Amino acid sequence: MTNYLKLASQFSLVFDLDGTLIDSAPDLHDAVNSILPSYGLRRISIKETQAFIGDGMPNLCEHALEATGGSPEIRQAFCDAFKKAYTDRPAVKTRPMHAVRETLDTAKGAGFAMGVCTNKSEPVAEIILNELSLMSMFDDCIGWIPGRSLKPDPEPLLLCAERIGTGDRQAVLVGDSIADVKAARNAGMPCILVRGGYTNTAPESLGADLVVDSFEYLFDALEKLAA
Repeated sequence: MTNYLKLASQFSLVFDLDGTLIDSAPDLHDAVNSILPSYGLRRISIKETQAFIGDGMPNLCEHALEATGGSPEIRQAFCDAFKKAYTDRPAVKTRPMHAVRETLDTAKGAGFAMGVCTNKSEPVAEIILNELSLMSMFDDCIGWIPGRSLKPDPEPLLLCAERIGTGDRQAVLVGDSIADVKAARNAGMPCILVRGGYTNTAPESLGADLVVDSFEYLFDALEKLAA
């Protein structure tokens, strides 16, 4: 039987957001496709959108323009329009990933220190977490703000671990992509990947310490790390 209290005394948890805690692709997909036709460009598929998620909004816009033959000269205007469209409606179709809410409830009850570290704009990340009634689960949320590096740079991850107060506990990053694995390695943290996110590469080939099929197996993975 899992000893949640013991695990909470050993580990603190830092979670990626998109593709890990939430399925945000539908709202990102709607936002980018609301802008593309105004530049005479085709709409992109949901699979394309998922492939472009994870490196921040500017990179998503760049990938969308490259995929549709958009001129680099319109990148800034396109990105500004996309940001406004998405910020206005970031949590219409976005939902927690499978078993996320139940797992976070259990972790919160056990006393885990928990935070979110995302490449998404911090204000937008906070809006989404509040809209989904998840913000109260976390001690802090670190997203992108001007002047802050993005994962895989370790800066935001280390900042999140510091703010949630890891103490003597080992901070563990729970994510879904190669950016998460690289950020964890750069920060000297273990990394657990959850299947079903937005990576185009099989999770087991990305170099994480452990891969789980869904959130409900998170505590089993932590027990393996503890051993």
